[in-house]
Amino acid sequence: MAAPSSVDPLPRTVGLIGIGAMGRGFARHLLDAGFTVRGYDIDPARLTEFVDWGGAAMGSPAEAASGSNWVVTSLPKHHHVLDALFGNDGVRDGSHPGQIVIDTSTSLPAQSRDLAMQLAEAGVRFLDASVSGTGATVMHKDVVVLVGGDDTDYRESEALLAAFSRRSYHLGPVGSGALGKLIINVVVVGNRLALAEGLNFGMASGMNTEMLLQILKDGPTYSRAMDLKGEKMIRGDYTPESTLAQSLSGTTLLLAQAQELGVPLFLTALYSQVAQVGVNLGFGPADPAALIEALKAMSRGDD
Repeated sequence: MAAPSSVDPLPRTVGLIGIGAMGRGFARHLLDAGFTVRGYDIDPARLTEFVDWGGAAMGSPAEAASGSNWVVTSLPKHHHVLDALFGNDGVRDGSHPGQIVIDTSTSLPAQSRDLAMQLAEAGVRFLDASVSGTGATVMHKDVVVLVGGDDTDYRESEALLAAFSRRSYHLGPVGSGALGKLIINVVVVGNRLALAEGLNFGMASGMNTEMLLQILKDGPTYSRAMDLKGEKMIRGDYTPESTLAQSLSGTTLLLAQAQELGVPLFLTALYSQVAQVGVNLGFGPADPAALIEALKAMSRGDD
C-alpha cells in the first residue's frame, strides 16, 4: 500500500507526468481551464516553460501525485509509464486512495489492465485514455480521447478530459480506450501510406503536386492525413509533430494485438515495412510524413 499523501488533495488539482510533445498541450489547456497542475518531467527546460505558464514544478512523480486528485501520464512508451508509476519515487509512492490515474499513452489493452490491477492494490483508480492526435493538434484542442475504465471514474474525469480535447468517448472497461486507439491507428497509417504512394506517383510523373493534393482533397479520396501530412510531403518539411520511429513502434503494437486476435492487417504490415525503410534511411527522428522519402528511394532504386 502507498504511504498516505503528505498533502491533502485540493479540488481540480492534477499531477502531470511528462511535459513533452503532448504533455505541454495538456498543461496549457488544463491551466487555462483553471486546474492546478503539479508537473514533473526529466527535462529541466520543459519544467521552466511549464512554470512560466503558471504550473508548479515537482521533483518526482511521487511529489506530483501527492495532493492531486488526478494524475495524468503523458509518456512515449509503456516501460516509461511503468517506471513513472511504480519506480523509485513513482506515482504509487505519492498516491492516496480514491485518486484517479489517467494514462494517455498508446498501449496494448492487456498492459492497461495490468496497470489498473497494480494501482488498485493501493486503492487508486485507473483510466486508459488514449489520445488520437499529435502534439500540434493537442495544442489546438483538436484531439479525441478514447477512454476505458469504470463509468463513475470517467464521469468524474470528464471536465479534465474536456479541458484538452474536442471530445472524449467512454468505450467500456479498462483496456477499451487502448484498443480503440489501435483501431484508429490502423486507419491512420493506411491513409498515410495511400497518400504517400499517390503523391510519389504524381511527383515521378512530373505532375503539379500542389494541384494534385488539392484534387485529392476535393474528391472521394479525402482524409485528414491530407490536411496534416500532405503539404509536409510535398515540401519535404519533416519538422516533427511526432516521429516516424514512434509511428513504426506503434505498428508493432498493432500487429501484436492483431496476431493475438487472429485478425489480418495487410496495410499495417506494409506500412511497417515502408516505415522501416524510412528509419533505415535516417528519417526516424523526422515527422511520419517522411514516409514518402522511403517510397522515393525505392522508386529511384536506391540501395
